[in-house]
Amino acid sequence: MKPELEALLKAYDAFKETPDGPEAVRLFAIYEALLEETSQTTNISTETLRDAVSRFYSRWVRANLPTGFPKQLGHE
Repeated sequence: MKPELEALLKAYDAFKETPDGPEAVRLFAIYEALLEETSQTTNISTETLRDAVSRFYSRWVRANLPTGFPKQLGHE
């Protein structure tokens, strides 16, 4: 996986795992800033990057589960 995408996934995960409140707002702002920075350095639009994060997020979470967690977690 490209390091830029992994960084975006980690930032998005930090936001998703935080309860609503000021910390969630701060983490979302960090994620958005990272999207903008990545967009500028890679010449990929922020919309395309958001789509990639959305597409890969659930698979990334399952791939990073600790040993012993069922890998089908999140499948419906």
